[in-house]
Amino acid sequence: MLFLTTWRESKGYKPEESDRAKFHMSTQLLATVVSSFLATTAAMAADFAAADAAQIPTLAPPSFYLHVGLAGIFNDVSARISIANARVPGAAVTINDRATFAAEAGYFLTSNIAASLSGGVPPLSKIEASGSLSGSGTIGKSRGGPFSATIHYHFDGLGPLQPYIGVGVAVLLIFADEDRLIRRYRTDDAIGPVLQAGFDFMFDAHWGAFFDVKKGFVTTTTKGYLSGLPVRSSVSLDPVVLHSGLTYRF
Repeated sequence: MLFLTTWRESKGYKPEESDRAKFHMSTQLLATVVSSFLATTAAMAADFAAADAAQIPTLAPPSFYLHVGLAGIFNDVSARISIANARVPGAAVTINDRATFAAEAGYFLTSNIAASLSGGVPPLSKIEASGSLSGSGTIGKSRGGPFSATIHYHFDGLGPLQPYIGVGVAVLLIFADEDRLIRRYRTDDAIGPVLQAGFDFMFDAHWGAFFDVKKGFVTTTTKGYLSGLPVRSSVSLDPVVLHSGLTYRF
């Protein structure tokens, strides 16, 4: 506007006082309109933010929650096998992946920290000879699975998406063994650390969906007899458990 006024004056145009007043009033009007628009936009943004915050489901601690759904168990197996106290070079085992129904029950100690217990219906696992023992068949079968106790931190500020990370203890509980290649086949219970990560996506204050990953570090011992000779194995399972389903908060 200053450039336009200067140009017009250079051409011999002399603005009257009324023109200057009109220009000043127009500038003030424009400034008022812009200020009003910015104020209205800021107020609307604040209203939307407040509405979003009101839609974020929260429960004042303490509160219980439940995760239920299907779980997949994937073992990262390594083994040391000995027959009559002599290690068998290259001997290994494989364990089939399994799916089962699982649940996790938790309790919020604070709005961000919770503790939980998790486990599932113990699946039947088939232990196959591999490595230098490939072709020998099924060593045995075991019914059991990992159970865990963990404590975790839940992040907030992301609306209905509520991720968490945790750490705890995993326990391998064996409820039954079945003989195959190895007679009097037995698997010991075991314990080890576990890491946990996952998220809840809440539909409202009570219902939601979840996805959870646990990585355990568990080593067990198996015993039995092959043609009358004692067989002993140290088997690292180190399972990854993927668990997904519905969340309910009390």
